[in-house]
Amino acid sequence: MALKLHAKWLLLGVMMAPLTLWADTNLDYQNRGDRFEGVKPKPVSGYDIEVISVLADYQEPANQLPDQLRVGFYLQSQTPVQLTVREQDYRLYYWLDRVTPAKGWQAKSVNEYTWPTAAVLRQLDQKLNPYELGVLIRLGRDTPAENEDIAPAILYHAQLPDKIGGYLFTMKTNGDARLSCKVLRGKESAELMTQTFRRIPGGRPFTVRWDAKGAQEGQYSLVCNGYFLDTNQPLHQTVRFFHRPAAR
Repeated sequence: MALKLHAKWLLLGVMMAPLTLWADTNLDYQNRGDRFEGVKPKPVSGYDIEVISVLADYQEPANQLPDQLRVGFYLQSQTPVQLTVREQDYRLYYWLDRVTPAKGWQAKSVNEYTWPTAAVLRQLDQKLNPYELGVLIRLGRDTPAENEDIAPAILYHAQLPDKIGGYLFTMKTNGDARLSCKVLRGKESAELMTQTFRRIPGGRPFTVRWDAKGAQEGQYSLVCNGYFLDTNQPLHQTVRFFHRPAAR
């Protein structure tokens, strides 16, 4: 009897193995029509400092992971757009990029991209907080650089906010570091905000928040300068972005 039972479970295991393998493969990072999305191995970063996400400081309430997620952003001028959605801190190794919008990205307009959560995210974690994700919209290039041009994104699922009251700039350094970050308007030298990080753990995300209430529409920069704590090697990162108070 025990022998027959063992054989039964062995056969069941053989039958289920292909299904498990298929499920894992189905979640791999791959072409899904208008985007590439899935589980992607953690990249080996050769950059001293890297921008992970630039988001409007807005969270839309949700009791569970919505059926779809949306990214909205204002594009000031016509330029190549590289939209990436990823975890701010790696847990599921989720990655979405290489987005091909149906109508193309439109300048002087609020653009929107929508994708379903059923294909990947819901299978990875049905209770995922969407705001564990970061969104980065690079303009004119698709790789990290010391000077970045970024379109701030709004992550939501149903309704855009009426106004943008602030921004969240999330980055990481390759080693423990000290940084001081400031926000400047255009070519002006007056600092609108300054935030100092005395010790940033290497490889872990940290976020600079700017309260933009009352700020006029226009071009701004986040400028971060510092150094690695072990070598004193300097660190520099500039994020140039266009602030438009109206979100719609």
